[in-house]
Amino acid sequence: MDSLDASTLDKDSENYSYNVMMKRDRRRWQMADKNGDDTLTREEFSKFLHPEEDEYMKDIVIQETMEDIDKDNDGKVSLKEYIGDMYSGHDDEEEPDWVKSEKEQFNTYRDKDGDGFMDVEEVKNWILPPDFDHAEAEARHLIYEADSDADEQLTKEEILNKYDLFVGSQATDFGDALARHDEF
Repeated sequence: MDSLDASTLDKDSENYSYNVMMKRDRRRWQMADKNGDDTLTREEFSKFLHPEEDEYMKDIVIQETMEDIDKDNDGKVSLKEYIGDMYSGHDDEEEPDWVKSEKEQFNTYRDKDGDGFMDVEEVKNWILPPDFDHAEAEARHLIYEADSDADEQLTKEEILNKYDLFVGSQATDFGDALARHDEF
């Protein structure tokens, strides 16, 4: 067999998930390749890696999310599929509080029309909320995690105490911003 086709492979085959990932990456590559030359510029490659940050690429994020979570391929996400993506508990064990909270989130906020499912538009609002600012959210997260005296201002000591958090953050360009400032 020269090429691997996911539709002809058994789901338990070691090649199945690899093949699915290749197909998915190829689709994302083609979407990011605006001029269709099958090579990606730096800007196009950035869109390939972070499609959620580009308006043009957002539909692929929704499609990939649906493929990941919608296990029965009915075009919508049930509560069971939603929770199953995060938690695979057994019937004999008590649900953790966070699972109960997620069920409440699903029923109260995610399933806006109350039909027991999230359709594509509801998944889009969940994954890519229209009023969400990634940079602001990351900045708030960094301050929340590092601001040990809760004065809403970061000192050099607070940043250095949580250096690993800042080095792993996109907001600091994975620590590069810290290297450009000699006070750190």
